[in-house]
Amino acid sequence: MAWVLKAHPRFEKDLKKLSKADKEQLAELISRVKEDPYRFKTLKGCSECFRVRFSNFRLIYVLKGETLWLIIVDKRKRVYKEMRNRMK
Repeated sequence: MAWVLKAHPRFEKDLKKLSKADKEQLAELISRVKEDPYRFKTLKGCSECFRVRFSNFRLIYVLKGETLWLIIVDKRKRVYKEMRNRMK
């Protein structure tokens, strides 16, 4: 299945916080997610929400139909609280 990749409007701001090396690692990770998004862990209470850990960061994405939504990338300390705000 070919996934349509979309990002939350504030996802661009999240990318600006990352270093160049982290951005490269994230790009590789997103390509792996597009290949098989179901291979990563789901979030409790949300069967269509997934998380991926890389370095000191977490990437949260949601599957809706054929669309893969990139919600947030941030440090673990802040990512889950901010994710709830963005999902409202």
